[in-house]
Amino acid sequence: MSIPSINTQVSEYWQPVKSASDQVTQTECHVTPNEGWCADGENLFAACLIPDGPELAPASKHAYERLIQLAHTLGYTNVYRIWNYIGSINTPNGNGLERYRDFCLGRAEAFETLHYTPASLPAATGIGFQQGGVVVFLIARKTPQATNIENPLQVPAYQYPRHYGPKAPSFARATVVKTHNGLWLYVSGTASIRNHISLHHSLEQQIAITIENIQTLLEETRKKFPDFKQVFCDSLKIYVRHHHDVPTVAKVFQNYFCVKPERSPVFISDICREELSLEVEGVFRS
Repeated sequence: MSIPSINTQVSEYWQPVKSASDQVTQTECHVTPNEGWCADGENLFAACLIPDGPELAPASKHAYERLIQLAHTLGYTNVYRIWNYIGSINTPNGNGLERYRDFCLGRAEAFETLHYTPASLPAATGIGFQQGGVVVFLIARKTPQATNIENPLQVPAYQYPRHYGPKAPSFARATVVKTHNGLWLYVSGTASIRNHISLHHSLEQQIAITIENIQTLLEETRKKFPDFKQVFCDSLKIYVRHHHDVPTVAKVFQNYFCVKPERSPVFISDICREELSLEVEGVFRS
């Protein structure tokens, strides 16, 4: 899967983590020009392209409903992580609404139609790329059900006040999946936000608050799952708005979470709030 970016040419390869005792499974894949999925009997990866238009909400709602219904039809009812790459994320749509808020409207309406409750929303990232519509991809499992983790230092995203858009962003701060390979924590795109307010006095402040938010999610996970110990960072994705900030941001996060550069790629990307300069997501395991 190619990450939709002009300035950063990166391809991503997904495969399930297997132990020596796992049985060999056959992967089934289906691909069309705007949609594709692969499944191995326990894990599903699915993606779709939403063409650009003057408004994103109607097409985003339709695409979300179709993709999640596809996962459920195939038997992968535990959708626990979604990524959303949105072209020109901070610019206004044809009616003057910021395109991220436009997308959030369609996404929220889809989850409402599909009868998702706030407690069942998956972890997610919403990040900007240079142009085009929206690329959505998700991962899902047949078992077990994921557990959502929220950050007590932040208002849950789905409870944001209305001045952030006609519908609040629909995602959990993180999700935990327990498998026979251990506990896996999927941290959503995380930025320098306290309560629901952006803190952006300096780059250093944004780095510090983002790290504290991720660390808080790790602590909250330990409270719910006592076995979540001897945790290490499996991977990060680091999104930075300005190219000149990349060396500083990458070094701090890679050193703090002890993750190698090849497992923590940096993307030059627009952030969902135009006042913010960085966002970081991660996968942690015990």
